[in-house]
Amino acid sequence: MVQEIIQEQITRVWLERLIVNRPHPWGLLIAFIELIKNSRYNFWSRTFTRCAPEIEKLFESVSRSCGGPKPVDDSMVSDNMH
Repeated sequence: MVQEIIQEQITRVWLERLIVNRPHPWGLLIAFIELIKNSRYNFWSRTFTRCAPEIEKLFESVSRSCGGPKPVDDSMVSDNMH
């Protein structure tokens, strides 16, 4: 639980930096893109990415603007893929 709270706080800081006007720090972009693209991190399955419809849409928007993938709908993922 504590680890997810820390992950949420770090993600919140990154998101705040990404929604302001450009230019964005290069390392921030690379780190965020890696976070959303690499399935190893299970970013889209974290509860804080889906805690409210507005937050979910914000993450999706930032993901699209960074060239990231669209989050996978949980209902479309079979149990044997986890």
